Amino acid sequence: MMPHHVLSKTITPPKGQEVDIKYWAEDTKVCVAGFDKSGKRVSSAVYQAEVDIAEHFDVAFQQSLIGGLVAAVESDLLNNPQLHYRP
Repeated sequence: MMPHHVLSKTITPPKGQEVDIKYWAEDTKVCVAGFDKSGKRVSSAVYQAEVDIAEHFDVAFQQSLIGGLVAAVESDLLNNPQLHYRP
Protein backbone atom coordinates (compact mmCIF):
# COMPACT_ATOMS: atom_id res chain seq x y z
CA MET A 1 0.00 0.00 0.00
CA MET A 2 1.27 3.44 -0.96
CA PRO A 3 1.87 5.77 2.01
CA HIS A 4 -0.31 8.87 2.24
CA HIS A 5 1.65 11.95 1.14
CA VAL A 6 0.87 15.24 2.89
CA LEU A 7 1.40 18.50 1.01
CA SER A 8 3.76 20.83 2.84
CA LYS A 9 4.26 23.57 0.24
CA THR A 10 4.37 24.32 -3.48
CA ILE A 11 7.37 25.99 -5.08
CA THR A 12 8.30 27.08 -8.60
CA PRO A 13 11.92 26.29 -9.53
CA PRO A 14 13.68 28.47 -12.17
CA LYS A 15 12.34 26.49 -15.16
CA GLY A 16 8.78 27.41 -14.16
CA GLN A 17 7.29 23.98 -13.35
CA GLU A 18 5.40 23.82 -10.05
CA VAL A 19 6.65 21.28 -7.54
CA ASP A 20 4.63 20.08 -4.55
CA ILE A 21 6.85 19.21 -1.61
CA LYS A 22 5.17 16.42 0.35
CA TYR A 23 6.02 14.34 3.40
CA TRP A 24 5.01 10.91 4.67
CA ALA A 25 6.06 8.32 7.22
CA GLU A 26 7.49 4.84 6.59
CA ASP A 27 7.87 2.88 9.82
CA THR A 28 10.37 4.95 11.82
CA LYS A 29 11.35 7.21 8.90
CA VAL A 30 10.00 10.61 7.97
CA CYS A 31 10.35 11.16 4.21
CA VAL A 32 10.11 14.30 2.05
CA ALA A 33 10.30 14.70 -1.73
CA GLY A 34 9.13 16.91 -4.59
CA PHE A 35 6.30 15.82 -6.90
CA ASP A 36 4.75 17.22 -10.08
CA LYS A 37 1.01 17.85 -10.37
CA SER A 38 0.40 14.29 -11.65
CA GLY A 39 2.01 12.83 -8.52
CA LYS A 40 5.29 11.74 -10.12
CA ARG A 41 8.37 12.28 -7.95
CA VAL A 42 10.59 14.93 -9.55
CA SER A 43 13.22 15.47 -6.87
CA SER A 44 16.27 13.33 -7.58
CA ALA A 45 16.23 12.01 -4.01
CA VAL A 46 13.88 11.28 -1.16
CA TYR A 47 15.10 13.18 1.89
CA GLN A 48 14.57 11.23 5.08
CA ALA A 49 15.39 11.00 8.74
CA GLU A 50 14.95 8.06 11.04
CA VAL A 51 13.20 8.74 14.31
CA ASP A 52 11.61 6.76 17.08
CA ILE A 53 7.93 7.43 16.44
CA ALA A 54 6.61 6.28 19.77
CA GLU A 55 3.62 7.48 21.72
CA HIS A 56 5.86 10.00 23.49
CA PHE A 57 7.19 11.44 20.23
CA ASP A 58 6.87 15.20 20.62
CA VAL A 59 4.70 16.77 17.90
CA ALA A 60 6.77 19.96 17.94
CA PHE A 61 9.95 17.96 17.28
CA GLN A 62 8.24 16.03 14.48
CA GLN A 63 7.11 19.25 12.78
CA SER A 64 10.59 20.74 13.22
CA LEU A 65 12.16 17.67 11.62
CA ILE A 66 9.71 17.78 8.69
CA GLY A 67 10.30 21.51 8.31
CA GLY A 68 14.05 20.97 8.09
CA LEU A 69 13.70 18.28 5.44
CA VAL A 70 11.23 20.42 3.46
CA ALA A 71 13.67 23.36 3.59
CA ALA A 72 16.48 21.14 2.26
CA VAL A 73 14.35 19.91 -0.67
CA GLU A 74 13.20 23.45 -1.45
CA SER A 75 16.73 24.87 -1.33
CA ASP A 76 18.14 22.13 -3.55
CA LEU A 77 15.37 22.45 -6.15
CA LEU A 78 15.55 26.26 -6.25
CA ASN A 79 19.33 26.68 -6.12
CA ASN A 80 20.58 23.64 -8.06
CA PRO A 81 17.72 22.35 -10.23
CA GLN A 82 20.18 20.89 -12.74
CA LEU A 83 21.28 18.44 -10.02
CA HIS A 84 18.10 17.94 -8.02
CA TYR A 85 15.18 18.14 -10.48
CA ARG A 86 14.41 15.13 -12.68
CA PRO A 87 11.44 15.51 -15.02
